[in-house]
Amino acid sequence: MKALSSDSEDYPRALLDLRDPPHPLWLEGDAGVLSRRAVSIVGTRRMTPYGARVARELATAFASAGIVVVSGLAQGIDSAAHEGALEAGGISVAVVGAGLEAFLADSRGRRGALAQRIRDSGALVSEFPPDAPARTWTFAKRDATIAALGEITIVVEAPAGSGALITADEAHRLGRTVYAVPGPLGARTSVGTNTLIAEGRARAITSVPMVLDAMGASATTLRVDRDPIGARILEALAPAPADPDALARRLGLRPAQLTTEVARLVVSGEVVCGADGRLARR
Repeated sequence: MKALSSDSEDYPRALLDLRDPPHPLWLEGDAGVLSRRAVSIVGTRRMTPYGARVARELATAFASAGIVVVSGLAQGIDSAAHEGALEAGGISVAVVGAGLEAFLADSRGRRGALAQRIRDSGALVSEFPPDAPARTWTFAKRDATIAALGEITIVVEAPAGSGALITADEAHRLGRTVYAVPGPLGARTSVGTNTLIAEGRARAITSVPMVLDAMGASATTLRVDRDPIGARILEALAPAPADPDALARRLGLRPAQLTTEVARLVVSGEVVCGADGRLARR
């Protein structure tokens, strides 16, 4: 474990934009990734299948373009974003709301395994001493750090009062561009994102390439590889659009596996997602 002082060569300059930059910043992993181009993707713990798919698609696209994906390693949208980046062969950074030793001691099962994967290729970071427990106020500070590390912040799903909205507000204060994913009217998980858009505090995302273009990473430059699963998906969609769950069952794929492959096909422009949630071959 490393402790980076604010005057250290490895300390990410982006964090100096904060009113109270972390000092020191505790890290496990590669400090070098903190100075690379990054996007912050955040959202609710209680995500919908739609939110999970969008978070993975976005993370896959950015990771494939060589952009680091930053999030908070919470359940839900955060974990979906980390997983999408890693499954695309990219790098992710997790900013946690407790000391690293305390966080890892409490993280078991799927989240513990995900933390290990993030640490192996990217970094786990915290602004709190290694044994510090999580508290309500530590998550608010963590959210500000997430906002500072990303060139842009994307809120995928967020109910009213969600911590993801704190990240969006801090990103706005820092002068970073904020994007939000529009959701169905009345959907609890989209109240926050729709409000951000309606009040002009975030730009609405209408497509993955739109956000890539905002960072100068055109979808045509992505490393999208053709593989047997992708070919099977395209073949299955040739006759007509299909619901993702039905398509996964038909092909014998895990939902997460289908989501990752579909994300690559969306990025490459070979598959589109309709307003009704069905997938269609372009």
